[in-house]
Amino acid sequence: MNRLLFLGVGTIANAVRRALPSLPAAGTTRAAPDQRFGTISSIAASDEAAIRAAAQGANVVVSVPPDGKVDQAWSALVKGAASIAYLSSTAVYLSTEGWVTEASTVGPSNDRAALRLAAEQLWRDVGASVVRLPAFYGISTGLHVSIARGRFRMPGSGSNIVSRVHEDDAARFVCAALRAAPGSLLLAGDDEPSPVAEVVQFVCALFGLALPASAEGEQIPVSLRASRSVDNRVTKAKHAIELAYPSYREGYQAIHSAAQPSHLRT
Repeated sequence: MNRLLFLGVGTIANAVRRALPSLPAAGTTRAAPDQRFGTISSIAASDEAAIRAAAQGANVVVSVPPDGKVDQAWSALVKGAASIAYLSSTAVYLSTEGWVTEASTVGPSNDRAALRLAAEQLWRDVGASVVRLPAFYGISTGLHVSIARGRFRMPGSGSNIVSRVHEDDAARFVCAALRAAPGSLLLAGDDEPSPVAEVVQFVCALFGLALPASAEGEQIPVSLRASRSVDNRVTKAKHAIELAYPSYREGYQAIHSAAQPSHLRT
């Protein structure tokens, strides 16, 4: 890889940037560039000529939320890219799928999933590999943040199984997708899908947070109603991916340690 182009600069794009710090990088923005663009040159999201030029020979990471319009417009601008990785979601799988593999059924169980699947096809048509990501977390996003801010509610008893991945490990899957054969499918996730309640209890004990209240029925966000486990074994083996954080325990412990004053870190 020699250059990066981020169509959308968010959590995972910045993690990919940290993983490949020596490569020149550009990224789109719909507003004035902020701290995310410290090492990424900004391109106005509306500047099609600049996007087309930046995409020539570049390794492109696409992480914009699908809206039925932007993917169609941008996929037409990157046909000269060296490689493309489209960041999708495991929400395209049925909500009670159980273990999810590369052969699992996908289906538009809701409008968001339908938009994702349509966007995947647009990007595959121009040679992109697809990375289906579960919930991801890192220094500035995850349960430790949403619980502390009072925004998280336990989905019922919290017995449903959810896969997740640390942002730095998510970047490993994305980098593998950029090196993969066009049209590849990569399933991202850590090695230990776990009940929501188990992870919440661990995070609250680690960060000294009160357990959140529960939500029921329609009060539960769509993203927390499913119970599915991503089987990452085929993707990890095929693309030689080694996780730094094989479970939520290592991931959140690393985040907690990084947040402590240096003299208190272990």
